[in-house]
Amino acid sequence: MSDAPRPEHPSIDQIREVCQPDSIRNRTNAEHWTADLFTRSISPYLTRAFVRAGISANGVTVVMILCGWAAAAAFFIPGIAGPIIAAFLAVLQMLLDSSDGEVARWNRKMGPRGIFLDRIAHTTTESLIPIAIGLRLTLESDDGNWAWAFVGAVLGALVLVNKSLKESSRMALVESGLSLPKKTDARPALRAGWIATARRAANFVPIHRAYHSVEQTLVVLAFAIVGLIAGFNGVAVALIVLAIAAPIVIAGHLLAILSSSLLRNPEQ
Repeated sequence: MSDAPRPEHPSIDQIREVCQPDSIRNRTNAEHWTADLFTRSISPYLTRAFVRAGISANGVTVVMILCGWAAAAAFFIPGIAGPIIAAFLAVLQMLLDSSDGEVARWNRKMGPRGIFLDRIAHTTTESLIPIAIGLRLTLESDDGNWAWAFVGAVLGALVLVNKSLKESSRMALVESGLSLPKKTDARPALRAGWIATARRAANFVPIHRAYHSVEQTLVVLAFAIVGLIAGFNGVAVALIVLAIAAPIVIAGHLLAILSSSLLRNPEQ
């Protein structure tokens, strides 16, 4: 029913037909693992509610932004409750991330403003989370140790650097007059050698994915639970582990981009 008029009160089946075509569900480079696990199963119900309420896709994305910021702020809640609420809100953000695109497809209103707001949602949330964790640890320390806030701020900056690599590679293509890869395209091929081997190894231990909002909150929650049982500050350990791994992830990401076919001159 892609060309047919949209009903004001769609059914769930109609939402799925229009908003979740195979071209969306089978995107190899765009779908987050939570989409396959559960968000794409739940999102049509949320999408239908937004459509019936007359809320635009950009309106949903704004809610998504606020949800992400709330996930970061949740770390100021003392004890294990903070990481639990943060992880829940981060997952809810991914649910809204599925729904805003579905609302846009249903209303046939997809444009650059929505993409811009979506990037703001992910970029700000993923960088604010480590900053909030660092501030939490500073506030919890007996002597108000600002070293924790500094580590959190540095990690937040490194998260932005890592995200900028992907955006810079896309901008390089645009400024070179080349076409951007579609979300349905396969991952850019790596040249043979140790970098390709390292990339395949990383698929088994995907530390490079640990800096998305959901993964960050789940890593902190896991360490917090273990720390609660074993008697150490798991949130602090999680921040240290993520901070130590970040430069390695950035270096690997940079080498992967430079060694792939993505930026290769087609005339060469």
